[in-house]
Amino acid sequence: MSDPAPSAAELPLDPEQRLAAEAEARSVLVLAGPGTGKTTTLVGRYLHLLERGAQPARIFVSTFTARAAGELRERIGARLEATGRGIEPEFFRRMPIATLHGMALRLLQRHPPPGCPPFKVFDEQACARVIARHRLYLGDDVRKPGDVFGAYKDRLMDPAAALAEAKARNDSALLEAAEAYGRYQKALAEEGGFDFGDLIMELVRGLEADEAYRARLAGFFDHLLIDEYQDINPAQERMLRLLRDQGARLWAVGDDDQCLYAWRSADPAFILGFEAAWPDPALYRLSCNYRSTATIVAASGALIGANRKRHAKDQVPRSASRLAMTIAGLDDDEAEAEYVLSVVRGLAGRGMPWREMAVLYRAGHVGSRIQIRLAEAGVPLVVRGAGEFWQLGPVRLVAGLARLLADPKDMDARAMLGHGKRVDRLLQQAPEKIDADVPWPALCRQVGRLVSATARPPGEEGLQWRDLAFTAADLAAECDGAAAFVARMEEQRRSLRRAETEGDAVVLSTIHGAKGLEWSAVVVAGCEADLMPHDSSPDLEEERRLMYVAATRAKRWLVLSFAALRRAAARPSPYIAEMIGGLDEDQVRYHDARSRALLHAAPLPETRAPKPLRLRPELKAAAPMRKGRSPSRRTRA
Repeated sequence: MSDPAPSAAELPLDPEQRLAAEAEARSVLVLAGPGTGKTTTLVGRYLHLLERGAQPARIFVSTFTARAAGELRERIGARLEATGRGIEPEFFRRMPIATLHGMALRLLQRHPPPGCPPFKVFDEQACARVIARHRLYLGDDVRKPGDVFGAYKDRLMDPAAALAEAKARNDSALLEAAEAYGRYQKALAEEGGFDFGDLIMELVRGLEADEAYRARLAGFFDHLLIDEYQDINPAQERMLRLLRDQGARLWAVGDDDQCLYAWRSADPAFILGFEAAWPDPALYRLSCNYRSTATIVAASGALIGANRKRHAKDQVPRSASRLAMTIAGLDDDEAEAEYVLSVVRGLAGRGMPWREMAVLYRAGHVGSRIQIRLAEAGVPLVVRGAGEFWQLGPVRLVAGLARLLADPKDMDARAMLGHGKRVDRLLQQAPEKIDADVPWPALCRQVGRLVSATARPPGEEGLQWRDLAFTAADLAAECDGAAAFVARMEEQRRSLRRAETEGDAVVLSTIHGAKGLEWSAVVVAGCEADLMPHDSSPDLEEERRLMYVAATRAKRWLVLSFAALRRAAARPSPYIAEMIGGLDEDQVRYHDARSRALLHAAPLPETRAPKPLRLRPELKAAAPMRKGRSPSRRTRA
């Protein structure tokens, strides 16, 4: 006889978590805000089901990422070991714990539906190569083909449906995208490949087309446990409905206040409308925040409370700490980067490990300035989200083109440029607009001007593009030729790789890339009115959710910084005032008197004039910077 399953009563669950873990309804939604023990409750639910006699092979657990699936297996295993239950590797291997895409792949491989061809899975890089080989680029150079094709699949639209939609709307951009999507699917089929979006689409097709097949697969599972339910898209929601065909129970956990992936077709309507959409529904709330101080909980609660489309919920902090939140208003982006450096150095000097600090931002160009300053100061860094500076699109174009013009035989430079309509235009215009015989600094600045103006995206993204192009050109111009420039890039890359390997490094990340993580200290940089909320976003409630997620990553120290001048005169984000509105005076600390004055100053006019980035006038061994302002800076408008 096997060892008895562990009791849920043995888990360290609080009363709210226990009620949610032991819920009996057929459709359960657990609303779990930041720091309320979401994963603990999910593990409790899993072990409760084992106690009630459920078989591990018949419990499907979905997580948002493959990494989260691995961590969940470890936590379940640790709880089972703590209760004396024997753990066999084969037992773990059979447990269906994966992302929804991962589960779709497993089902397609082991139980392919009628008509499903043999296939191999193409990862993101392989799909990018297919796009490049077949020149499947879109004319505006703004929409990424892979994202556009993936969005069609997230909505379960095949090329015929996409084309019909474009014709019905009489939209030329949609028509171009739909036609490219059709060519992309044809190219994948010729190579026998499925991308990630195809996995769920093909499984849904098979489940909908064949009743016997649907009954067979749905019969595999008695329980569906879905993590991060707020982020599911229409294709995933349809897959779950079909897998419940034989009566499996649904238990989902998520937080509508953390729905950030509209650009991946995630729809908060699924979590907001849960009770109306599923049979025999029950709603549970976790309200005890185990992560953050009372100050952070109060400030973030005041912020998110301004959203209208949300489930009403409050959090009670377990920590009574009223450690003040810091507001730092800086003159410009250079001063902001210098301030961030002083913050992380100060915390490190007080004994905090680098890995317990993070700098988060809404827009990648904000992080680029800070990344360069911290790197030149020798602070170990790990960059997530928008990515390492030298890998950003306009930066790669400047670096690659400058190197290629200096040495046409530099094949690494040609590879750095990549492919696409924008690259083709750059290479066509370069002979006319760039004098390759000028000294290296002048060559770099010519390249920066060309890249900043060529096929630049519209709106705010275009300003970011311009700033990054000029920054890359300045950094290249400071070096003594192409070889020294390559050495500089490689040194910064090696520094990042060392930090990744050693594990003790400050994290620089977009807010999207930080979701699900936490640090003792968090600096949210770029808290300006045109960045948070971003002036290109159509959904102000999602923008507020982004700020909410950023603030709630912090356990003890939360710093909000903004610049009075970045590319142009800027106002502080209105979210700062919303957060302060939930605090007492002693819970707010200003970096200096100017920070307070900038925050409470009268709003600036809406008219803005672009301002290029400026680099610090000093030299550092890791990233030497120019000794004087470039004379060409005055002619860059």
